[in-house]
Amino acid sequence: MSGYSFTIYGRNGAILTQESHSCPVDLSVQELEPVLKRQYASVSVYFTTWKYTLVPASLYDKEKVRSYLESVRDLSRDDRVLALEMPSHKAVMVYAVPYHIYNGIASLCRNVRFYPTAYVLIDRIASVQDNNRLLVSFTDGMLHIVAAERDRLLFANSFPAADMATAGYFIFSVTKEVLFNPEHTFLHILGKADERAEKELGNYFAGVRHLA
Repeated sequence: MSGYSFTIYGRNGAILTQESHSCPVDLSVQELEPVLKRQYASVSVYFTTWKYTLVPASLYDKEKVRSYLESVRDLSRDDRVLALEMPSHKAVMVYAVPYHIYNGIASLCRNVRFYPTAYVLIDRIASVQDNNRLLVSFTDGMLHIVAAERDRLLFANSFPAADMATAGYFIFSVTKEVLFNPEHTFLHILGKADERAEKELGNYFAGVRHLA
């Protein structure tokens, strides 16, 4: 984790406080205690992870939630495994939250919910108007990719990508896997990305667009 940020909203939706900080690899929850010890109506925590999978809603069994994830990812014994329903995609996202983050924040806050970065991308891809929808995000040395055809989700995964050459390899691999023609597909980016890399990717796609 290269850093963290937080935003506090008032009941009317206005931003009251917004801060960003760098932090060591292993973020201590105590560092956030001055903010988290105050009580809020709700707290949403968004974090970077590749420890997630999607299970068809028709096959989902809450008694098997951990086994779903263990079949595709290596889990630590203390990882807290959670699930989020995604009705619009007829699926359930099963994911792991590191023990020290879950316990540390949950002990300070009521009504806290945890969301992997990939969940945010899957939710936001609905706002892309194209027929072929390709949305990526670069966070903390990881690349998150979601692809959809109209409202049908085709692909969602995360890959280690310490540099743009590696990220580009995965982007083109996924584009090929879902049978999108890059020349007729816009690459959408959520969050920040290197301008030079964006320009290079734009040479292969119809264009590069940002989602706010």
